[in-house]
Amino acid sequence: MRISQRRMTGLAGAALVAALALTGCSAGDGYSDAVGASDPGLDEAVPPYPDPAPTEPTAEFEMTDPTQDALSTFALDIDTGSYTRFRDAMSQGMSIDPSEVRTEEFVNYFDQDYASPEDGLGVSIDATALPFRPEHRLVRVGISSAPSSSVSRDDADLVLVVDCSGSMGEAGKMETTKAALRTLVTALRPTDRVAMVCYSTEARVVLEPTPASERDGILAAVDELAPQESTNAAAGLALGYDVALSMGTEGRMTRVVLISDGVANVGETDPDGILSRISTQAKAGINLISVGVGITTYNDHLLEQLADQGDGWHVYIDTAAEAERVFATGLTGSLVVAATDAKAQVEFDPTQVSGYRLLGYENRAVADGDFRNDAIDGGEVFAGHATTALYEVALREGASREGTSREPFVTATVRYLDDAGEPVERSETLAGSASATSPREASPRLRQDLVVALLTDRLLGGPWSEIISDADLRAEAESLPAALDGDPDVTQLIELIERATA
Repeated sequence: MRISQRRMTGLAGAALVAALALTGCSAGDGYSDAVGASDPGLDEAVPPYPDPAPTEPTAEFEMTDPTQDALSTFALDIDTGSYTRFRDAMSQGMSIDPSEVRTEEFVNYFDQDYASPEDGLGVSIDATALPFRPEHRLVRVGISSAPSSSVSRDDADLVLVVDCSGSMGEAGKMETTKAALRTLVTALRPTDRVAMVCYSTEARVVLEPTPASERDGILAAVDELAPQESTNAAAGLALGYDVALSMGTEGRMTRVVLISDGVANVGETDPDGILSRISTQAKAGINLISVGVGITTYNDHLLEQLADQGDGWHVYIDTAAEAERVFATGLTGSLVVAATDAKAQVEFDPTQVSGYRLLGYENRAVADGDFRNDAIDGGEVFAGHATTALYEVALREGASREGTSREPFVTATVRYLDDAGEPVERSETLAGSASATSPREASPRLRQDLVVALLTDRLLGGPWSEIISDADLRAEAESLPAALDGDPDVTQLIELIERATA
């Protein structure tokens, strides 16, 4: 599959070196007019125009011809930070750079409707016709992990690496950090252990490994955190991993939790060494969870890539409620790894499909030939999490008709290593006849994902934004709450769409 040039996979390349060192739409050619005024939902109209295509598609949005490349392969990603950063920006009347918009992280934030497997990872596929491109389908590949309870997990050793630099004194970043850490400490079991490293110009241990049962002492150390001087992120992470190694005990999980705005301006300016160490320790079972804070002076790229290298999870905390969601209700799942080195490979039947494109996952691309190469790093999926990949798929003329549509046009396979380090593969297929003929006939969660994809397409200046107007997007979004029993996250999404398209 083609790899987007917008976000490349060279994690230790020049862009990340710089990060550490330095730190529209038309009315759709009559589409809106074709929608009934009483119910302007997307699939209520039959578009009176031929299947459109950009005149000069950019590399990141163009379709791949399956006769040339029928396989799409990528490492799994359960990050959500891109969406919550967008939410924070909108709430403050700001915007985020398109380079920070990662479609998969927007989609991953929301609940899905996948069945949970009994163990490891499970795969599901469904699809709906795109009313604004009648021969195209939105295909959803869902991968979910088995749930886990706090009772079943091993005791955890957490090393909290906290950014205490001067930039953390801006825009309430330090207070947000302290609130998140208090939530985390309160959610731990008495038999878990916590250590804390604070870094500014230099790094230092501000809390030696302490049982979570000594909660008052841990919270007192949190209360004493204060912003000061410059930012030596590399030193903070190096010391954090040293402490994590010293805490390593058989039968316990070890995690490093980095909380920062991602700004780094002193100390190690070449990230190769620290990234290499993060990757090495991840293979030894020490995962990195990166937590971003602060809408200003924020290095999204660095924090997202550190989590990828650390086989962990990148989140962004914008509210106390999000801190509760991540560190309290989501804590158990974020500690227990359900599958390691997880990759997905999606195959399209060239006799039925004329083109496809993956929405998102630009910096998670894997060479097709490396799908079964377990020496190539995949993604880690934590217990109780789901990850979703969306594809726009163009069917060949007549492929959606009865008969040919009974044969699968897409096959999705997930490969991962289980607890014993043995590879496991699971697959599902989807025939054209099983696709919904419109979003209204699709699963409500698939409709939700379509709305999210329409939003990110607009933020990225994608091809759909030249067909779907702001009014069309708002109308489709406003139809979701009734179908999803008033899901508060979806209700909030609608508010954000209204602000983004105002």
